[in-house]
Amino acid sequence: MKKAIVLFSGGLDSTACLYWALQKYDEILLLSFLYGSKEDQTINKISKTFSSLLSIKSKIIHLPFLEEFSQQAGSSLTQVEKKLPKIESFEQLDEEELTQLTAKEVWVPGRNILFLSIAASLADSSEVPTDIIFGANQEEGTTFPDNTLDFVNRMNNAIELGCLNQIKVQAPFHDSDKKGIAIFLCENKAEIGFSSSCYQVVEWTKEGKPVHCGTCESCQRRRRSFVQANIDDPTVYK
Repeated sequence: MKKAIVLFSGGLDSTACLYWALQKYDEILLLSFLYGSKEDQTINKISKTFSSLLSIKSKIIHLPFLEEFSQQAGSSLTQVEKKLPKIESFEQLDEEELTQLTAKEVWVPGRNILFLSIAASLADSSEVPTDIIFGANQEEGTTFPDNTLDFVNRMNNAIELGCLNQIKVQAPFHDSDKKGIAIFLCENKAEIGFSSSCYQVVEWTKEGKPVHCGTCESCQRRRRSFVQANIDDPTVYK
C-alpha cells in the first residue's frame, strides 16, 4: 500500500501536488494548517472543497503559537493593520530586489520547517511507509529558500534520523516554474477554479470559487503562469 500526506494550502502548487499524488498513491490525506493568517478562511474552505470533490480525507491543524510568532516577526499575513504588498506588473516579478522585499513582508517564521515536521510526526504514527508531498518549486525557490530542493533534501536527512517509519518528502515540481505547473493542472483536468493563490480572498462565487484580488504577488504569479502557458485562466478575479 502506498500512502501520501499532501501539504495543502489550496494554491496552484499544492493543488498540482494533489493531482500528482492521485496518480501514484492508494491513500491520500490532505493536511492543512491554520495559524491566524489572512488566508485561514480560504485554506479551510478550499481544503474541504477538494476533499469533497475528490472523495479524499482531509485534516486541518490549528497552530495558534505560529500566529503569535508571525505577529512578532511583523508578517503582513497575520497583522490585520498591515497591508499586503502589491505587484504592479508581470515584469516586476523578475526584479530580485523587489521580490526579496515582498517575501520578507509575508514571511512566517520557520513555517515550512514546522509544516514538514508536523507532517512527519503524523506520518510516523502510520503503520505503512508514507510520503509527504510538498509544493516546492523553482520559481518560488528564487525568493524563498525553504522552497528549494536543497531544503527538501536537508529535511529528508533530519526525518530519516528523527522518525521510525519509512518517510520521504517528495517535491515533484521542484524544477518547475508556475507556467509548467499550470500546464500540468490543465493536462490533468484539475478543478483549478476552486483553488486559490490570493492572500486576501474576501468574496466567493455562488459555485464556491474564490474571487482573487489580482494584485498581490501571488495573484500576479498565477495570472502570468496562464499567460505564459497560453492557456485560458479559469480563475475568478475581482
